[in-house]
Amino acid sequence: MTAPPDDVDPLDASSVAEFAACLRAVRLRAGNPSYRTLQQWGARNKIPLPRSTVQDALAGRRLPRKTLVLGFVRACGVPTSDRRWEIAWTRLAADYTGTATAPRTRIQQSLTRDFAPAGLLRIGSTYLGELEWKQLFAEVTELDIVVAYGQTWRNMHARELTQVAARPNSRIRVFLADPEDELTVAVLADRFDTTPGELRSRITATREAYEALGQSGRTRVEVYYRPGDRVFSFYRFDDIAVVGLYSHSRTRGAAVPVFVCARPGELYEFIQDELTVILEQSRLA
Repeated sequence: MTAPPDDVDPLDASSVAEFAACLRAVRLRAGNPSYRTLQQWGARNKIPLPRSTVQDALAGRRLPRKTLVLGFVRACGVPTSDRRWEIAWTRLAADYTGTATAPRTRIQQSLTRDFAPAGLLRIGSTYLGELEWKQLFAEVTELDIVVAYGQTWRNMHARELTQVAARPNSRIRVFLADPEDELTVAVLADRFDTTPGELRSRITATREAYEALGQSGRTRVEVYYRPGDRVFSFYRFDDIAVVGLYSHSRTRGAAVPVFVCARPGELYEFIQDELTVILEQSRLA
């Protein structure tokens, strides 16, 4: 995904002063809203942006609180999906504590420096919120879905999927577990604590729903079956991929590790390579 020419990248900041310069640039890009306008936006959105604190943050005298930084950039039009500000703040906060000699802090600094080349936008224990999913669906033209059967996710986003299907020159590819492969069905039925027959029914229902989506819309919908176990599921929205791990427990957990990564980035390229292999191992449903 190519950055706009006026993009402000806080990851380039190596000091509090440079970070403050990025904040000033974001404000200028937003039309240079007054401190009063920013404070009123904060009041409406329940994110305190007091004039004196914002002035102090823009002056670069000290590292501002993370909540103020994230609220300020949102007020200036930066979407919540842009995780670079949080990553940059975390990296600077580790330096700002003055404890860079501690082994744990050195590791934290190394990890935060790895975020940018990895293309990692977010790590969490839950999937994205409704607004974040809507943002991903808003302009996607190439959507790849790699799941075991994915009924819950499909049902949650039925409206957005219909909108993508109505978008000209778009494409949806879905990769499901192969219901005709006995070993695949046995392993996944045990994992999801269901019967082989019920698992096959869920896979079939998902396939039929996506096929119907293709018939009613203007996009091309392709559904594939792939034998074998699943180590993770993922959803690729053009240049952004959302990856969720599976639990070894036979019961559905409330939280799973979730990674969001983007191109260019090593993690995104890994997902892209996996998609190529998965396609080679799959057959049209």
